[in-house]
Amino acid sequence: QRNELLLEMTDDVAQLCLQNNYDQTQIIDTVSMQSARLMHEHSRFMRHLERNKILNRKLEYLPDDESITERIANHQGLTHPELCTLLSYSKLTYKDALLSSELAQEPYFEDVLLDYFPETVREEFRDEILSHPLKREIIATQLSNKVINQIGPGFGFRMREETGSNIVSIAKAYTISKKVLETDKLWKQLQQLDNQVAETNRYNGFLVISGLLERSISWLLRHHPLGLDVEKLTERYQADCKLLRKVIPHALTGQARKTYTTSRRQLLKQGFSSAIAAELAENIIMASAYDIIEIRITQRTNIENTARLFFAISERLQLNWIRDQISASEIRNHWHQLAVANMRNSLHRYQHKLTDVILQSVKNKRHTTKALKQWMEKYSFAIERYDRILSELQAQRQLDFTMASVAVSEVRRLLSLST
Repeated sequence: QRNELLLEMTDDVAQLCLQNNYDQTQIIDTVSMQSARLMHEHSRFMRHLERNKILNRKLEYLPDDESITERIANHQGLTHPELCTLLSYSKLTYKDALLSSELAQEPYFEDVLLDYFPETVREEFRDEILSHPLKREIIATQLSNKVINQIGPGFGFRMREETGSNIVSIAKAYTISKKVLETDKLWKQLQQLDNQVAETNRYNGFLVISGLLERSISWLLRHHPLGLDVEKLTERYQADCKLLRKVIPHALTGQARKTYTTSRRQLLKQGFSSAIAAELAENIIMASAYDIIEIRITQRTNIENTARLFFAISERLQLNWIRDQISASEIRNHWHQLAVANMRNSLHRYQHKLTDVILQSVKNKRHTTKALKQWMEKYSFAIERYDRILSELQAQRQLDFTMASVAVSEVRRLLSLST
């Protein structure tokens, strides 16, 4: 019986091994598309590994500080072989941290263990798998592979610096994010389009999903700094996220709706199906999902009304334009990167609080248009000033960091007046 079972699952085992190799090659290709932009992040991660006696750059043929400075000046990043090396070290740091924790003992991660084995084994020997003597090692290895193969090397270290979190919290936030946002399904659909859609377009699709996961992980770490209960938080957000996807096309307004429609059309022209094009276009907007859901829970209203007001405020105050300007900032060093991230997070926080305050001002939570109109009338003097400043800023070709910070501080001023 044992020999028959081993023979039967030969192809399944081979497929699992090949899939892992495919995933690694894919993330390296995807990250290489933006390696120049990520050079500050990657170089800081390498220095961190060196300080902790984990990495020897000279031994691994990785660039020294002088070479890194030269590459940054020439808008160059790590090469494919260098990214491969950094990917390996990134996975090792995750695995070691997860092995040192109690994460593998949490029931929620049993699926990670089960997915390691072929379907035939899972069905017949589920109980035996769950009591496997290498359970901790398998879960740590599998989860490390999944995180890095979808987001890439260096991200976890940046999150630790930005939020003060640890690798275990990042792994939990990743698990919540991919479950709540259902990114695995779309990821697999893009993989199946290999040699059917232009590689650049397909990799851009992966970057959209990775970007959504990054923003989702960052939000969870910042808003739940004392710990993440994977099961409770998944249950808190999952159902509303599904509803939000359905109402996005109706809840968007103005320029945001035009951008969404244009993005969807472009994706269709690139050869993606209507369903995939719609989901990729939605993913850019789903970065605001947790904020909208939290407001809905606090105000005890429905997801569509909350989303309508959230997006209407963004449209009226042109917050998406400010966000785009912040994202376009040239990252000159690590501290600049942290400052840009903090500025972007602050803008999201102000939009969240403004939506909450404005929605709270009306008894009937369906009257979102009325709520926004009343707020604008009440603070018309401040909004006129805001519009004048924004108009002057928009006359500039490109905002630098200082000008972008002025725009964000003006949003904060409106919030301060409203509370």
